[in-house]
Amino acid sequence: MAENKKIAKGPTKREANVLIEFQMIEPMSEEVLDANSDDVIEAVEAHAADIALGPVIALNMNSCSIKLRFDVLAANDAAIHKRIAKVIGIILRETDLELEVSRSSVEAHQEGSTAGELAAA
Repeated sequence: MAENKKIAKGPTKREANVLIEFQMIEPMSEEVLDANSDDVIEAVEAHAADIALGPVIALNMNSCSIKLRFDVLAANDAAIHKRIAKVIGIILRETDLELEVSRSSVEAHQEGSTAGELAAA
């Protein structure tokens, strides 16, 4: 009698490297932009640390914007986008900033495969 073995596979983990650029609606000084970036990183670290892994902030004074980069782990592309949306929602809820997402990118890859690109809103 032949045994029929089923191999149980867990959800495939995807990793996404996320870059979101928040363009300020009104021009502001470097000091104010820096203070606003502190608010953004504090909101992420306090309320989204389990979602946004390894967050870092950079300022772009030429475009008066804040760049936020972090990683996300999820089972599939849809779950990655839901987590990114949750992080953006947390930032908007926890800061007093009026931000407009001007540009974002997500680079995702599955364990053992090459990197691919996803569009993020």
